Amino acid sequence: MLRKLSLRNAKRQFSEYVLFFVTLACAVAFMYAFNALLFSDIVKALPEMEILPYLIVTASALIILIMGWMISYMIHYMLKRRSREFGIYLMSGIPNRKLATLLFYENSMIGLVAFGLGIVFGMLFSQILEAVLLNLFGLPYTLYFGFSVSAVGLTLLYFAAMMLYSIRKNRKWIRRVQLKELLYYDRANEKALVSGNGSAVLLFFLSVLAGGGGCLLLALQPIEDGYDVLIGTVLLLLFLFGFFKSVPAFLSAQFENRTAWKYKKHRLVPLRGFIAKVNSTSTVMGVLSILFMLVLTFLGIGSMIGLMITEKVEAGVFDVMILHSGEMGDFSLYDSFLRQKYAANGYRYGIYTNGKTDFLAVREQTVIEAGRKPSLLFAEFQWDTCMAQSDYLTLRDLLGYEHLELDPALSYVHCVPTMAEGVRALMEGQGGLTCGGYAFAADGVFTEAFSQVDEYGNGFGYILVVPDSAVEDMKLVYSVYAAVTEKPLNTADLQQLTSLIENTVSLDRGIAKSNFDGAPTLFYGDWDFLSGKWMDKAGYGYLYAMLICLIYLALVLEMTGAAVLATQVLGDWQEKQRQERILRQLGMDARMIFGLRNRQLAQIFLFPLIPALVISISFILICAQKMLTGFFELPPVADIVLVVQSFAVSFLMFSLLYGIYYVAARISSPASPCAQTSTQTSRSRSCSTR
Repeated sequence: MLRKLSLRNAKRQFSEYVLFFVTLACAVAFMYAFNALLFSDIVKALPEMEILPYLIVTASALIILIMGWMISYMIHYMLKRRSREFGIYLMSGIPNRKLATLLFYENSMIGLVAFGLGIVFGMLFSQILEAVLLNLFGLPYTLYFGFSVSAVGLTLLYFAAMMLYSIRKNRKWIRRVQLKELLYYDRANEKALVSGNGSAVLLFFLSVLAGGGGCLLLALQPIEDGYDVLIGTVLLLLFLFGFFKSVPAFLSAQFENRTAWKYKKHRLVPLRGFIAKVNSTSTVMGVLSILFMLVLTFLGIGSMIGLMITEKVEAGVFDVMILHSGEMGDFSLYDSFLRQKYAANGYRYGIYTNGKTDFLAVREQTVIEAGRKPSLLFAEFQWDTCMAQSDYLTLRDLLGYEHLELDPALSYVHCVPTMAEGVRALMEGQGGLTCGGYAFAADGVFTEAFSQVDEYGNGFGYILVVPDSAVEDMKLVYSVYAAVTEKPLNTADLQQLTSLIENTVSLDRGIAKSNFDGAPTLFYGDWDFLSGKWMDKAGYGYLYAMLICLIYLALVLEMTGAAVLATQVLGDWQEKQRQERILRQLGMDARMIFGLRNRQLAQIFLFPLIPALVISISFILICAQKMLTGFFELPPVADIVLVVQSFAVSFLMFSLLYGIYYVAARISSPASPCAQTSTQTSRSRSCSTR
């Protein structure tokens, strides 16, 4: 009897809370897909991703806490809506202990269905995830069918922990609950923190003041040692707590006597419904706002990481670069190997110095203006670096850039875009500025990507392009072999290149050694140093791992918050139908009733999002500033460009998923009886006319 009743109730709950259970299944799918990476042989073969398993476990621990709260809240919300049903069970003679067992059976069956669906979709998603991961490192991917037993077991362990915690917590409540409490529990609201118009207005403005102060502290950081971040975070938490607790009473106080405004354009109905909903769920709205703030922050940081890596890699332009110090190296073996195996097109040239520092000062000033501290320069970049015009034109053709006609009697400058303004100002301000005895062309500044963001490329931020005869009297700093390949290279290819040819090592810009004149250098011995776009990309494995986990966290947390919000809205459909029936009886048109319903739905979905958006902007600004300062000493583009792009990407990603839940809630909202009656009436009129 009890199991039959549990099965019937489980079917009914599944139909009423379909968004919640779809979200639960999607969360299981994501958990399985990312857990599968822990046991994937493909990921284990990538030494760059060795940190990924630790990050996934950490992210999963946070997801377990958040999902545990969501499941517990949703089960309790269902109990609240079904409180009268459970009251009838008690009056029928079913004891509390049996009701707790009934609850366990119902939620266990629903959880098993969600888990099974999640594993099926997780198998598909894990394939997509592996394909994306391998594509990042230029490795081929082959589709295969199968699943990881270990990943299923770990996902089941996580899921069981969340479900058992939630069921046990609500089981305790239902074993203690009294009949009287059950009969009136569905009408209970949260206790108001403030009462009276004056208290509500005061708390509202204090919370807004705390929020503004917190955002300013996080954005400006006037205090040192991180205290501004700590104090700002505390103020923002106080803002969320006070804002959501006071805003219902504040809105009621503000619009209580504004009769003309309330009754104009039918504002009264959605306003009262909105205030009533927020008043009954202020704590939940605060939690959801925190969740959305975390989601936007994670997406913003993740998109910033992706943009930084993209900018750094694209600025490298050459797929392979091999450097040799102090003399023109013999790169014939590399050229032959790369042409045969990767259809590469390469070229050998030299980087020289004229012993001057005219443009070096511009570089240092640009670094300071970008908010960085100039670092100790390597020995090879203590002076301006130069390149022969013929080498420069050949490299431009190799990269597919626009062909230039350079004056063989003039010098030119190729630099990163952020230095261009300072370089032009120097050339215009100093009359008679020359390099190797050749004056600079008036319009001779070029800013395409040219492997200048990192040290040991074509200069560090800039290169002076001089006539070929000028470099004959200059000192050769190092020689370079640069190649562009038709096929992407991966870590294994690069390792093969260094192992096949003797005296070849990967260029590690993080390790320097002392030089005879005191300045550090990366060159040692008679070695060739391998760098380039694919080598640099392989070195960012830890950032890719962080990006993957941030997206993982953001997706699950956003689905959690949006599902709770959508279920809250759809849970009141019976009360909404009763209100709409009354409005219909008072003479309001069905189309207008439908518009008012959609307006209130949009208000509820936007309400927890707006504070989250404001706070997340402050956190993203902090993180973006720290990351950009550490990643780029001389950024290829202005920092504000990357920050705005990260805001746009993160908000777009958030809006897409959030919009899906909004549309689903709008579609899933049952049609009101008045609308159905209106439709039936119009149909009957059409039939009678015929």
